[in-house]
Amino acid sequence: MNNVTNDLIEEHRGIALMLNIMGKVAERLRRGERVEKEHLNKIVEFLMNFADKCHHGKEEGILFPELFKNASNQKMINDLLGEHQAGRDYIRGIADSAARYEPGNPDAVHIAVNAEGYARLLIEHIKKENTILFPIADQELSEQTLKEMEGRFKKLELEVIGAGKHEEYHGWLKELRSAYQK
Repeated sequence: MNNVTNDLIEEHRGIALMLNIMGKVAERLRRGERVEKEHLNKIVEFLMNFADKCHHGKEEGILFPELFKNASNQKMINDLLGEHQAGRDYIRGIADSAARYEPGNPDAVHIAVNAEGYARLLIEHIKKENTILFPIADQELSEQTLKEMEGRFKKLELEVIGAGKHEEYHGWLKELRSAYQK
């Protein structure tokens, strides 16, 4: 493993924790229990900014183009890009319903349905990347390419989510875990 794939795997751990939290939130919403609007807003921001713009941005803008140069990787990368797009559709569904959410209204079920669909998709997606894609990257990419990618990852993270935001998102994960994983 190198710093590039280690970084992405570490981010997958945070995303997987959020998926678990979302499962608990979805259960509460399906039972008609109240969920704090602020918690829903944090989940949506985490998914949009951290999971999609930052994490998927690193993959789509930096890692995938390098691996795509090898024709044998192209189908897998196209499949992963399709999964990223499907994930964005689920996030949009969560965000739209969360914006209108009031306890007991139908949007609660829409949030749950989209959260569950997103979680199912991303759990399998993460497994593919961790067990198939990243080992290919470790094997195929040169030290020079990986070093250059590492710098681009840091730059993207600063530009997309900003300094200190990564740590704030980890704080949110801790807060939401304590609220929903009792």
